Amino acid sequence: MQFSLFLKKLLTEFVDVYKKHFSSTVKVALLWTILCFAITQVLATYCSYDPGIRAQPVSVLSFFILKFSVNSTYSFVDLTRTLFIFFVAIFSVNLTQKVTIKNIIYLVGTLAVCALLDCALFRLNTQLQTLFSTNPHALIWFNEIVLLLRNYLPLVLFAIVIQLCIGKFNAKHIGFLLIALWLFNELAYEFIMLVRPVLFSLLMITLKPMTWRYVMESVLGIPLISFLFLGYYCAMTAPFYLSEEKK
Repeated sequence: MQFSLFLKKLLTEFVDVYKKHFSSTVKVALLWTILCFAITQVLATYCSYDPGIRAQPVSVLSFFILKFSVNSTYSFVDLTRTLFIFFVAIFSVNLTQKVTIKNIIYLVGTLAVCALLDCALFRLNTQLQTLFSTNPHALIWFNEIVLLLRNYLPLVLFAIVIQLCIGKFNAKHIGFLLIALWLFNELAYEFIMLVRPVLFSLLMITLKPMTWRYVMESVLGIPLISFLFLGYYCAMTAPFYLSEEKK
């Protein structure tokens, strides 16, 4: 399939998926998001942080946007997006067929693999910083590559496992999958960065204590993140069936 045709179908599919499934799945997406936020808050409370960390979380939403592992200290709160994609994967399989114990084992195993890979990539980046400390340009390049892998490997792995769960995986569609994941991931980021400062900040303009701001923005973030479930579902599954459709 030509790239232009696939892109046209993909953008149309994003709209169609929300029109078809949003009303019937919004409650489920909200419940998964609440669970994701609860686990994230536990991780944020009990994980380690480097003493020299500069970025400070202002709400649970911060953990969807920023990485908090610094220097040699790995913070498990960096697994927030991976945990979210894990719940999206369960949500996605359930939209296609009934979730089985076998599916859950595959998805939990993938979550474990992604967690280990994220930690390993962070440790690798730490070693590279020492190795290329005298070459800032190489260091910047390696930092960006490692960050890219930490962001997209979970998306790719879970997308493949979803297809294995529903029995429709075809490796030739990986190129289209990468395009779809990058496209919606960037749209999701820009969507959060638009709503968060423009709408949330307006709603919290009279709140002064940071504790209340943290709680309020976290609560407001639940429907915001839940709205992304169908988009990621489409990005992770559509490339495998759209490219098979006849022109």
